[in-house]
Amino acid sequence: MSFPYDPFPSSPFFSCEDDRFRIVDKRRFSQVVTGKEEPWLTLAVAESNVMHSKPVRVKAYRESSIEIECEDGSLKLDIGSESARKVDDTGREWIYCGGLEEANEGLGWMPVS
Repeated sequence: MSFPYDPFPSSPFFSCEDDRFRIVDKRRFSQVVTGKEEPWLTLAVAESNVMHSKPVRVKAYRESSIEIECEDGSLKLDIGSESARKVDDTGREWIYCGGLEEANEGLGWMPVS
């Protein structure tokens, strides 16, 4: 996976769906909806992917940091460092074993705490 354009959209639209999470530049929204362009980022839901469970809502967004509430915890994306951390429903913290460009490759999670 690669980002279709850089930098991170200045006006992002976040889409929480049953099987994926997408980030779209609002200025390119019509092109994405009509299939002429890809979203800036699409994270497929799978246990070993960055999007480990169904996304529910975006809890917080600041510049290059996005916190997403998921069915079984929360996910923090750091766009600047292209990394991801999750906190499961027991409070245990994990780091993804790859970068965001490898988010859908099922590289798995390593415990931090």
